[in-house]
Amino acid sequence: MGPRVHDGKNWVDITVDANSDGKPPAPSEDGDGKIFVVIPSFRDGKRCADTLESLFDNAADPDNIIVGIIEQNAPEDQFCLEVYCARKGIAKHYKRQTIRKDVTKLIAEPERLQCPRFNQIRQLAFHNRSAKGPLYARAMTRKILGNEEFCMQVDSHSSFRKDWDKLAKEDWKTTNNEFAVISHVPAKQGEQVEHEDGGAQQMEVPRQCLTKFQDNGVPNYLAPGDGKAADLTTPLLGNTWSAGFSFAKCHLEESAPYDPFAPYIMGGEQFPRYARMWTRGYDVYTPTRSLVFHSYQPNPDGHGMNEWYRQRRERIRSRSLLRIKTSLGLKDGDTSDTAKANMGIYGVGKRRTLDQFNDYVGINLAAGTGNSLNLQCANLKFVPYNADISPTDNLYDNPNDLDTQPEFPMRTNLQYYEQVDQAIAPPLELDFSEQEALAGLGKQGMTPTTEKYPFPPASTMLTLWFMGLALWCVFFMNSGGKKSRRMKGGGVKNV
Repeated sequence: MGPRVHDGKNWVDITVDANSDGKPPAPSEDGDGKIFVVIPSFRDGKRCADTLESLFDNAADPDNIIVGIIEQNAPEDQFCLEVYCARKGIAKHYKRQTIRKDVTKLIAEPERLQCPRFNQIRQLAFHNRSAKGPLYARAMTRKILGNEEFCMQVDSHSSFRKDWDKLAKEDWKTTNNEFAVISHVPAKQGEQVEHEDGGAQQMEVPRQCLTKFQDNGVPNYLAPGDGKAADLTTPLLGNTWSAGFSFAKCHLEESAPYDPFAPYIMGGEQFPRYARMWTRGYDVYTPTRSLVFHSYQPNPDGHGMNEWYRQRRERIRSRSLLRIKTSLGLKDGDTSDTAKANMGIYGVGKRRTLDQFNDYVGINLAAGTGNSLNLQCANLKFVPYNADISPTDNLYDNPNDLDTQPEFPMRTNLQYYEQVDQAIAPPLELDFSEQEALAGLGKQGMTPTTEKYPFPPASTMLTLWFMGLALWCVFFMNSGGKKSRRMKGGGVKNV
């Protein structure tokens, strides 16, 4: 049988040429071929170590893999790299020193440098009490992204098929599209054998079809996937994107970076970023076979979103949702062009419009209707655009209070993005528990990564301290500078 898609109800044969209305920009092969793999982890060190092992062990060219771990842990937790290195015979990674009952200091051991692949793993860690959800964690990726050519993102509880890196590159090149993104919702880890060579489902790949509005007013997809593709000989153009597996050129991280100003969001990560990347000229394709597999089971150690997704964050979460709705023109969002322009690179692009996006996905963003009655999961066509427009050009480009734009401290060869010099923005308003957590990070031997520090500058604090000291001296010197002795009858006489 030929290539086909099951949309959750019926099988549909692939009968159209996806590029019949126009061809995308041809791929450029002038990079270093290295793959930067991003793994966010929330108190999930053991499963993260499993992911690292599977990643390197099953790569066709493991020397060409660079890993970036965004880790959110308590000091007593086992860290991803700590567990991984222990399995490789390097038992000493961190020394934990108890300062007092509630304060633990982490001291890096020099032996950790002997861990296999240590120089291929970058780690950015911050306290779990400062965690703000997966969207915020992935936004920190830019801090450790170098000049690698390809970027892939997975979760901390993933496994990989043999030669996954070679197969991902082959699929990407086959699209003949510089702005191709290979992505789909991963199959379950328990079904990995069935999806690998010789398995009963080796020619089937999960594919998401339905786009449905959630209770929070933001569209999302079903996971695991509600559809599937079968017998693909080339990657198949799609209209959904999964954060569980995504493979593209790293300039995607420049053009449609994760938005750090939308914390404490669950269910608002995938669709908004897909809309942003699509309007900037990126197209998502389902791979010809499953390359990555995902554990959909909760963390066996009991940690999870219940620890950061708390009711007391609701005020901040509502602002994050407003931001997402504003960028996509959703109901209850800010409709002013200025509000959208102030988002800068975190807003939609200029290559394609949101009206085109509505037609392509089969939804209506303004009306809040999904595509259940207009399901388009097969035979999609590439939507042409003017390739002279940069993927980093913003649709709304007249801000009056531009949000702080991203910086890429380790990526010295930016392909499209131009660094923006800006004054430091005012602090992000946090509740007391967050400020308390941030204040304790240094004591616990961990480095905070919050973009906007919630306390006054040190010079201000020092000035206030001196003023307080001066007032104390004046008060006590005036009241206690004269000697006194008690008189008969209970009075006091100055002498």
